[in-house]
Amino acid sequence: MKRLVPLLLLLSACTIGQPTGSTPAPPSPQPTLSASPSLSPSSTDSGTSSPSSSTTESYDPSASPSSSVSGSMSPGPSDSSSAAVFRAPGEVLTLAGEVTTTALDSKRAKVPGHRGSQVQVMVKTCNVAAASGIELTWDDWVLLGPDSEEYPASTTKGVAEPSPVYPNGNGRLYKPGQCAKGWIVFDVPNGAALSGVRYMNANGDSGQWRLSPTI
Repeated sequence: MKRLVPLLLLLSACTIGQPTGSTPAPPSPQPTLSASPSLSPSSTDSGTSSPSSSTTESYDPSASPSSSVSGSMSPGPSDSSSAAVFRAPGEVLTLAGEVTTTALDSKRAKVPGHRGSQVQVMVKTCNVAAASGIELTWDDWVLLGPDSEEYPASTTKGVAEPSPVYPNGNGRLYKPGQCAKGWIVFDVPNGAALSGVRYMNANGDSGQWRLSPTI
């Protein structure tokens, strides 16, 4: 029995020593600390900030319609006076309450010194209230064809212009209460069909008149 006791003590010592040898095993869970890379999702969180820039991009297209709206404005000035109703000869067109004008008569008549065929239109214009005066010219008048043709007033100085002749930018200013009446000459192709005569000034004021049935 005395010998067994020392053996039991040795065995117990061995069993106590084994746990100390097995203590290195606990560090094995230490690799679980590698879960620290789980912090990497925080980088994905930082990535969530990138969508905010995409929202700013979404505003860019919203600006483009505004330009299209401004573009919707392009069709306004395209108003064509050819679509206007033809006035009867002698019917007066009033311009800004200051000037009146009308086409009184028209005829075909050869004018010496001009080529081709001529049409003459009798025009009357009055300064009603333009205090600074007005200068009159043939440039504001054009003959119209049935298929949108336009024949401007002649730029040729004939040998014998019809009398009376309408003023053509000669520098004279017509004061309030003064009127001018005379023929304007148009050179047109022989046999050209005509539908009317149009007045249009630099401000876009316009009016159209029928021609004589004999033209």
